[in-house]
Amino acid sequence: MKQIKAFGPQDLRIVTVDVPTLAADEVLIDMKACGICGSDKWFWYVEEPNDYVAGHEAAGEVVAVGADVRELQPGDRVAVNNVKGCGICEACQAGQFVRCPNGIIHMGFGFSEKFAVPERNCLKLDNSVSYEVGSLIFDNWGTPYSAISRTSMKAGDHVVVIGCGPIGLAAVRLAKLRGAIVAAVDPIPARLEAAQSQGAEFVAFPEEGLVQKLLQFTKHQGADLVLECSGKATSYTLALGILRIGGTLVSIGEGAKFEFNSSEWIHRHLTLIGSLYSTMEAGEQVQRLIVSGDIDPMAFVTHKFKLEDIPAQFGKVIEYSEGLLKSIVVR
Repeated sequence: MKQIKAFGPQDLRIVTVDVPTLAADEVLIDMKACGICGSDKWFWYVEEPNDYVAGHEAAGEVVAVGADVRELQPGDRVAVNNVKGCGICEACQAGQFVRCPNGIIHMGFGFSEKFAVPERNCLKLDNSVSYEVGSLIFDNWGTPYSAISRTSMKAGDHVVVIGCGPIGLAAVRLAKLRGAIVAAVDPIPARLEAAQSQGAEFVAFPEEGLVQKLLQFTKHQGADLVLECSGKATSYTLALGILRIGGTLVSIGEGAKFEFNSSEWIHRHLTLIGSLYSTMEAGEQVQRLIVSGDIDPMAFVTHKFKLEDIPAQFGKVIEYSEGLLKSIVVR
């Protein structure tokens, strides 16, 4: 089967490898669609050949099942939760693999014609949900859905989303569904336009004077919640400048390092919530929102590529060139 592997910096190649051998609890999936996530950029910058294959937003058709598989069968259409836990702990039994205390594995390998995953990581797709839409359920939409679900966000809350990549754009829409009044911050004009299309009432570039503009947006009460989706240290400085007393900062974007002053958090009674990826329940809820028409995951998908296109086109994804917001690999 065909697969995309990284051999060095900006050196992706199509290779032919064996079809994976199934473990007893696994299913073999014929990849039909795989979203390209910003976190996949590591694939473009590896220093030497790497056997791990990117692509963690996958959906496809089950074509074979292991001996212990009970619910799925060949022909089933599924979206895949990419994070694998131990499978036996309380969290895993509840479909919360991302919270497994015994360690998690990011399975990847979506940039392949076929890949194997545990049956428990698969969500059957509704007949009305395409593979392309299905590929966006767990990460692009499930990640912000899981994060927001951990908050007390309610109608009328002032919410600021910092970083309007695909996850931030989904966060804007999901906050609007809760009746929040949403502002969006990002340095890229096309993203701010997309944020407005998802319901943001106020959009702004990260520039001097932004704190005052956002405070004015909140009628000088401060933001009830800030959803940090950029992974930038400066976003935390901005968040602290605009959160009201008793406000909540939800950390979704990875990689930021910033100075933490406990006195500031204590005296302002702030809450910090960290949330990684998606649970199976969140994926189910996202699919319900899709079927009901409350969200449209394809609304900001701007580019589609064939598997064979990845080596030549992946740089475009990394650089967000040609107005790219969200891209999907399709077969």
